[in-house]
Amino acid sequence: MNKLFFDTGILYRGSRHILFFSFTVLCFTGILFVQNGSNNLLHTFWVTFSNAIFFFSYAYITIFLLIPEFLLKQKIVWFLLVFLLVGVGLSALKLVVSDVIFYSTISPENVERTGAMNLRFIVVNTKDMTFIVALFCIAKYVKDYLFAENMRKKLERQNKEAQSKLLQSQFDPHFMFNTINNLYALSLLNPLKTNEVIKRMKTVLSYIIEESQKSFVRLTDEVELVENYILLEKLRYGKRLKVELAKHGKLVELILPPMILFLLVENSFKHGSSLDAGTPWIKIEVKSEAGKIFLSAENSKPKSIVKTDGDSEKRKRFKSLKERLDIIYHPSGYKIKVEEKDTYFKVNVELKQDIEYRQTTYR
Repeated sequence: MNKLFFDTGILYRGSRHILFFSFTVLCFTGILFVQNGSNNLLHTFWVTFSNAIFFFSYAYITIFLLIPEFLLKQKIVWFLLVFLLVGVGLSALKLVVSDVIFYSTISPENVERTGAMNLRFIVVNTKDMTFIVALFCIAKYVKDYLFAENMRKKLERQNKEAQSKLLQSQFDPHFMFNTINNLYALSLLNPLKTNEVIKRMKTVLSYIIEESQKSFVRLTDEVELVENYILLEKLRYGKRLKVELAKHGKLVELILPPMILFLLVENSFKHGSSLDAGTPWIKIEVKSEAGKIFLSAENSKPKSIVKTDGDSEKRKRFKSLKERLDIIYHPSGYKIKVEEKDTYFKVNVELKQDIEYRQTTYR
């Protein structure tokens, strides 16, 4: 049905015009038949059909020729002049073609007057056709407006999806290289554990490739991704790294954009524990409360740490996260709070679950 109204293909456009013409003729045939109390339905249909050809001709000439060539080019005087001349010309042509067709709609009592070129009736007929053409023009441009608005929304949605995919694809692959190196070392030291690590790595990569392309994913799936990621990273750090993952509230059925929690956790590993030669720690919290998701990632900072290019990269990554959430949520639908002290770095993200706060939907 949407294609029938908005598709610009020749088949659909032709079908629209034929259906509209047929509906108009049948509708006015019924009205005139009842109004005039005629006993000849076929004659009424023929008169209406013939008149409709002139009315539609005037409408099409105006919409597809006069408006584009004169009105849209700001030639208003020329438009009015040619518009009236075309109307008068078609009215005169209709009178020449058939007195019955001409007088039947504006003055039925004069149907028997043959050969009389009555200027007054020509003007009246032109006025009636002008009114109908005006209605046609309104209908045409309302349809064009709805089509343009539909296209605008579609392009806007596609643009947002493209931006979102671009932003979420800014994934740092450093952990994959680290995991592959650790996997190689593990295969030499403890071959029995290699299969388990490969399975977890496969799960993580599968999620990144497939699930991350969705607009929203289940929170429980994102948590599972992070759990697998933590176990893979622990191969690298061993027992010196302490990681706590706390889950509170009912997390089932909750959704969020993919890779949000993962980005927070990955950032804690990259800019926290990887720079700490001592005993680094990471605290992750996932909580559901009052229709909101609360995500928190906190990591230790060594006392000896100094500001490096990594700090600017870190700011860039959270700016990227904010840009992505701006696309997906309304401004009141989320909050990001970054807290940095001498001994720790913490990021809190709050996401509202109500669909009214989202600009895209779960699929």
